[in-house]
Parts: sequence; structure tokens; C-alpha cells
Amino acid sequence: MQVQFNTRTILPSVYRTEKDGKEKCYLSTTVFSPQKYNLTPTAGVMPVEQIQAVLEECADNAQEVEIQFVEQQTKFGAQMQIFSVKPVPKKNP
Repeated sequence: MQVQFNTRTILPSVYRTEKDGKEKCYLSTTVFSPQKYNLTPTAGVMPVEQIQAVLEECADNAQEVEIQFVEQQTKFGAQMQIFSVKPVPKKNP
């Protein structure tokens, strides 16, 4: 079985909250339409913790990332399941 991933460059954003002493991070991005997608790190090419850390860091630094993902529609809206991320170097003006 062969799985094919889509590739896209995005600018992630992060929302952090704390509940019952546990910190929770919600990741999202807005693409073209504009349409907002929820981002879900998923085990695959990279470990979930590494994907989460890269997306959070890039969101904090307003840095774009190239992702490998699959799209799906959930009861919470459009979602991208992310299997791999690669920060895109910032361009010098």
C-alpha cells in the first residue's frame, strides 16, 4: 500500500491554554480561500512531539513551514493531519 502526501507551505498559529494544571496547545493555519484548518501532528515520517515543537516554534516566530499532510473534514471543521514539517528559511528584504 502506498500513501501519497500533499505538500504545502503554511504559516502556523498557536493558541495556548491551561486547564486543570495541564497546558494544551491548539495549532491552526489559514490557507488561500481564506479557510482555516486545524493542524493535527500525526505519527509518520517524524515523531509527533517533534512536529508539534517545530510548528509551535515557527508559529511563535512567524516563520513559514513546508508540511506533508492529508486533508479531511471533521465535526470540528477542516483538518490537516501533518506527517512531516520543514521550516522555510526567512527571506532577507
